[in-house]
Amino acid sequence: MGQQSGQTKQTSMSGQSASLSDQDLLQLALNETKHTATAVNAFALEAASETLRRDYLTILGDVHSREKQIFDLMQQKGYYNIKNATPQDISQAQSKFSNQAQ
Repeated sequence: MGQQSGQTKQTSMSGQSASLSDQDLLQLALNETKHTATAVNAFALEAASETLRRDYLTILGDVHSREKQIFDLMQQKGYYNIKNATPQDISQAQSKFSNQAQ
């Protein structure tokens, strides 16, 4: 893998090259970490041994820590912007979900 101007990575696939930005790479890392957390959570729930279950839960905590680090880095770089909910947004969500529950 080569590096281009510090912001783009080059990857060779079947003789073709594709450019991945830092944002793309971080998004891939975040997505993979989420998938890993889902899988490890399932393993923990299905573990027959209490020792194995505790080990999986420890691993799950580590995965969640990594996920938070990636998320924080993406926010710091401006790749993952969060919009704060207004009181109107909250009211609309409450109405929507209370109607679905009926």
